[in-house]
Amino acid sequence: MSKKFVVVALSLMALAGCASYPEPVRIADNVALTSYENATQQNIDFGTARWSGVIAEISNQTNQTRLEIVYFPSGSNGRPSVSDQTQGRFVTYIKGFLDPMVYQRGKSVTVLGELTRAEVGKVDEYEYRYPVIKDAKVYLWPKQEERIEVIETWPMMRPYPYYWGYGPGIRVRTITKQHSTTQGPVHVDNYKQNKVQP
Repeated sequence: MSKKFVVVALSLMALAGCASYPEPVRIADNVALTSYENATQQNIDFGTARWSGVIAEISNQTNQTRLEIVYFPSGSNGRPSVSDQTQGRFVTYIKGFLDPMVYQRGKSVTVLGELTRAEVGKVDEYEYRYPVIKDAKVYLWPKQEERIEVIETWPMMRPYPYYWGYGPGIRVRTITKQHSTTQGPVHVDNYKQNKVQP
């Protein structure tokens, strides 16, 4: 049984237009994507992938940049939903130069590209198999801040421990502030080259 048949039979690829994604990583509605779960569990190393996460390492090579990314599932707009739990890591290669001062560790990214053969490396002393996306486009998410406001309104009917009475009503709201930044070119390519095979 071929890998391609397995992908179709098990519905490993989902159609995802996702017009809400940022332009650099947006795709047509009819493009099939391979999920991170299917790529890792079924050892799939072909097809288009669009994954999100947080940068763990960056290294600039002769004619490309390597990003090691901690995977987190995407929210509705593509931004990674960062939590204390992750399904693993992956590696992506981008043609040209990415400035480490811009693409710093801990920053959120979404990448779009083609899957290729996995790499075996180490996280500290632990041997790890990385899914790999090559020739990727990268979107660097602007910094986001949240603050919580407690608003008191008066008067408002509310329960007390032993009776009902009037007291200050309290509303809590979370305000998310996203720093406005202009997303410039996703990378600087100073090289004329053929397709890079990591």
